[in-house]
Amino acid sequence: MTSRFPRRPSPRRGKADGPRLVTALGIPIPLLLVALLIAGLLGVQLAGALERATTSGSYSASTPVDSLSGSGKNSAGVPVITETTLGTEVQRLVDTGTIQPMTSFDAAQCLQEQGIPESILIMEEVAWGGEETPSWLLVHGPMDRETLRANGGTVSATVVLSSCGTSGDDETSQENRLWTGDVKIGSL
Repeated sequence: MTSRFPRRPSPRRGKADGPRLVTALGIPIPLLLVALLIAGLLGVQLAGALERATTSGSYSASTPVDSLSGSGKNSAGVPVITETTLGTEVQRLVDTGTIQPMTSFDAAQCLQEQGIPESILIMEEVAWGGEETPSWLLVHGPMDRETLRANGGTVSATVVLSSCGTSGDDETSQENRLWTGDVKIGSL
């Protein structure tokens, strides 16, 4: 009995054809293995980069930081703050409850010169901005420090030059102010 379909002659393999590659979904297995190896190496490298980025401190390129004095402090050990780091510094001061020792700087007179009727909650000597201008961070508000630590809230912060409070001149008082604004504080 003959079949309806004529038989095709099988192609002959010559020496030039070589061995046939095994495929999965039409892709040669060696190519799949190489692709998986590359993907695995990239994944390990990305995981390492992510770990380094989340565990090491980041530093602003414009703020020199002395490794001996710690992150965010200059070589004299004074915190270097900018407009973007001011809120974090105020929160740290409220959390630690640090009180700056008495100095020749008269904070009450400075606030009066600035026309601010509130009382000082916390003050700290700081270096302001990329130029590290010697100045004072004054945290002031209508509440006391213990209430602020317990409940959080919004306080005012003013950064002034060390010469603030030494003259009653309105024009000089404006020149002494480097920054002023409100900072939201979380409770402990």
